[in-house]
Amino acid sequence: MEAQKAQAGDLGFGCGNGKRRCLMSTWKMAGQVLAHPIDFFYDLQEPGKARYRDAAVLIALAMAVRILSLSLSGFLFQRREAFEISFVTEAVSILILWLTWSIANWGISTIQEGEGKFKEILVGSAFALTPYILLTLPISLLSNAMSMKEWAVYLFMTSFVFLWVAYLLIMKVKILHDFNLYKLLFILALTIIGMLIIWFVIILFYGLVNQAINFVVGLITEIRFRL
Repeated sequence: MEAQKAQAGDLGFGCGNGKRRCLMSTWKMAGQVLAHPIDFFYDLQEPGKARYRDAAVLIALAMAVRILSLSLSGFLFQRREAFEISFVTEAVSILILWLTWSIANWGISTIQEGEGKFKEILVGSAFALTPYILLTLPISLLSNAMSMKEWAVYLFMTSFVFLWVAYLLIMKVKILHDFNLYKLLFILALTIIGMLIIWFVIILFYGLVNQAINFVVGLITEIRFRL
């Protein structure tokens, strides 16, 4: 049993000293990425520092925050009607963005001789969402007390959050892969292109599978009708 726990810890899933301490460790690291992002991403490269568990917790929180923010935002700042919102789709979109960014960045950076490991990229990208996790709900709640005249203030706050997340993602790429400025910009552009390619392939695959299923269902229905 102890060996299994140790092995789980090595893989980044273990909580050797209890779940509460694990969560405290996650929040401590989240605080570090906000206060000292450069030091954080350097530290993330140390053995055992990047843990899948931390990434899973943060992505789950980001998905929950996305759903709650859509429900709690002020009516004046809702861009869609309630019946137009699919909470499952909104939550899954967070997961897909995180995974495709990490996969595309890892693939492109590996080709360009980047030093970052996939685990570090995956976990680092999750921690980059910390500003979104911490600030989105307060902004959503605050929007209920704001009028349309304060739209610029609301836009500034939401833009600030996304720019902070973007900054952390950029710093993650630069530090984990040890790229200079020119190569950093090049890799970022290729990563975005890589994400678009991945999405295109997924959509294409989904369309083909959907057509195949409809064809089989139609064929079975036709055969049963003729029999």
